[in-house]
Amino acid sequence: MILIGLTGGIACGKSTVSTMLRDKHHLVIIDADEIVRDLQKPFAPCTRKIGERWPGCVDPTTGELNRAELGKIIFEDREARKALAGIMNGPIFRAIFQAIFRAWLTSSSGTVVVLDAPTLFETGVFTYFISNSLVIACTEEKQMERLKRRNDLEGEDARNRIRSQMSLERKKELAGYVINNDDSTEALATSVEDCVLWMKKQSRYKFSKMVYGALLAACVLPAGLVWWALSK
Repeated sequence: MILIGLTGGIACGKSTVSTMLRDKHHLVIIDADEIVRDLQKPFAPCTRKIGERWPGCVDPTTGELNRAELGKIIFEDREARKALAGIMNGPIFRAIFQAIFRAWLTSSSGTVVVLDAPTLFETGVFTYFISNSLVIACTEEKQMERLKRRNDLEGEDARNRIRSQMSLERKKELAGYVINNDDSTEALATSVEDCVLWMKKQSRYKFSKMVYGALLAACVLPAGLVWWALSK
């Protein structure tokens, strides 16, 4: 299995690229945002913890999370972002690892699986497993324009959301492949086609070695602990 990490700046078109990869090129997509939404369903454990931390963000009757209200808080406050990460990161990581493992069990050696993760580089956890990474980028002017239109934000709010993330320049430095999405949808589709050819050339061995290593550790460590306990 070839595991490719997909990330990018906010409003750069990452979700559009992910959809193209799934619908047109028939690649397997593990969508971190979808996993987060599932973990934040009404009355789910993560949602309850968010409600305890920020009562105004969760409706006590329906259990629904007010994402817009939560967004206002976390994009303006670094400590709030850390607090939310403390609630969400553990469950997110477990769910993503489970999805990756299921994909590995059901795929052939040359299958391309894409992990669509907005904070791929920020967390750093999954960079050890991916064969390579793809970043979707555009100019800050385009980001601002799209954010204002998509999220109905004022200029300063849009700028805060952009700057709350790792800079696009840094993400591009870390990427194995970059798609600049400043032009038309047709131009983006052509860039994605070229990128798929690149994906299929990436090594599948890095991910396999990590999985086999993890399985070996899972088997050897308990045996070692038993031996140590019996030898005392």
